[in-house]
Amino acid sequence: MNAGQRRVIIVGSGPNGAVYARRVLEQTENVSVLMIEAGPVLTDPLGMNVRNIPDPAAQTEAKLASQGPASGRAGVAGIPTGAVMEGTVTARQGTHLVGRAANGSGGLPAAAAATCVGGQGAHWTCATPRPIGSERIDFIGDDELDALLDEAERLLHTTHDAFGGAPQATAMLDLISAEFTDQGIAVRPLPVAGDPQVDGSMRWSGTDVVLGSLAESETHLERFELRPETLVVRLVVEGADVVGAVLRDVRTGVETEERADEVVVAADALRTPQLLWASGIRPDALGRFLTEHPLVFGVVAVKDGLLPPPDPGAAPVDPVRVVVGVRFDEERHPFHAQMLYSPVCPIPLPPDSPHFGNPSGYVGMGWGVRKWPRPQDRVTFDDAEPDENGLPGIRIAYEVTEREVAELDRAREFQARAAAALGEFIDGMPVVMPPGSSLHYMGTVRMGPADDGDSVCDSYSRVWNHPGLVLAGNGLIPTANSCNPTLTSVALAVRGADALAARLSDG
Repeated sequence: MNAGQRRVIIVGSGPNGAVYARRVLEQTENVSVLMIEAGPVLTDPLGMNVRNIPDPAAQTEAKLASQGPASGRAGVAGIPTGAVMEGTVTARQGTHLVGRAANGSGGLPAAAAATCVGGQGAHWTCATPRPIGSERIDFIGDDELDALLDEAERLLHTTHDAFGGAPQATAMLDLISAEFTDQGIAVRPLPVAGDPQVDGSMRWSGTDVVLGSLAESETHLERFELRPETLVVRLVVEGADVVGAVLRDVRTGVETEERADEVVVAADALRTPQLLWASGIRPDALGRFLTEHPLVFGVVAVKDGLLPPPDPGAAPVDPVRVVVGVRFDEERHPFHAQMLYSPVCPIPLPPDSPHFGNPSGYVGMGWGVRKWPRPQDRVTFDDAEPDENGLPGIRIAYEVTEREVAELDRAREFQARAAAALGEFIDGMPVVMPPGSSLHYMGTVRMGPADDGDSVCDSYSRVWNHPGLVLAGNGLIPTANSCNPTLTSVALAVRGADALAARLSDG
């Protein structure tokens, strides 16, 4: 670091941490960024979506590398590829379980995360719907929030034209629209983050597209260093000010202290509050108001002749390109739904099933409902029983209440109509997925308009009463929402990063 140069430490290398790195460096001249990541480098460019790796064996290897192992790298045993369709429930390979249920609670048995350069941005399915109505954050003005969401779409390379080359998607759209649009319910292609290629394929967005030129470089530049396989075990706090972090090389166990003018923690909605707790930063709202998307999921065997058959001479179409979305509507349809076509069943079927090898293919459909924020749904930390990294053990208290159960029941009615328009559910479907299946955890470090005990940070992501500490990620989202949260959290990161760059420039 040059004399007089200011410094920012970013904890976490996912899309939100990448927003801070890129925008701070673009908007300042005398600031350096040190990005810390507990997991390994998977790809070149850094943080690329592993779905872009053409070799299946290399893709599997990259996924496994972000799952641990428990000894040597941060993480625990990974979850094998799930029996649900990618895009409706995020693919499990590439993630590892996090935490366990608090005493007396069912917790989030499927709570999981990725530990790697790029974070979940190396594994996500790229759905980027916008928040609508009550899903939006009401203490950020509508015009400003829309502009932030526009910028988030630009950074993530969101496209609304992923349907190209997928005639099944167009036919699905027509059928589902005919079922719902008379009620004023919007049915449309799902916006996704990726770049359509001239050959009809997609290059799916990962954290690399957010990093921009930083992803194409070596991990150490004049003003940017990415330090992988390095765990932040504690923030350095002097008085109330956060002035650095204690780092541990997970390969050697050696710990060092790094100083900074500002620290941005973008670990995730479970490990960000864990790090704050371990550092003695414990506001009343820390870990509270945990939400996700309770989800009812099913697979439909499509009726013969209803959708165009796959072209046997064409390359397989990625199911995430064949996604029909039913939008959230506060009165008519207070859910977010996604339907994905696949020529093969996304879950194992026994050969004697009447739906085995259905020639017209299958549609996986998930209806996500809102989880209303409650302070008793929370992440707590056990100092006496630490995790595999020596950090306070994560305990999760979470319950699906009668309010969410009623929403799930109502969502089933819409899902049943969509299923009947396409075919019939396969054996044992639909099912309510185990809590945590969405991987979309929110609210644990929620932002708010005032320091009233119900929020951890302000609307610019600055932790109340702790100068020098900024947060990022889905955990900031304070609303009950049913849409995928990445676009919203990236929009909030844009707002926080630009404010941080301005503060650093002002000296």
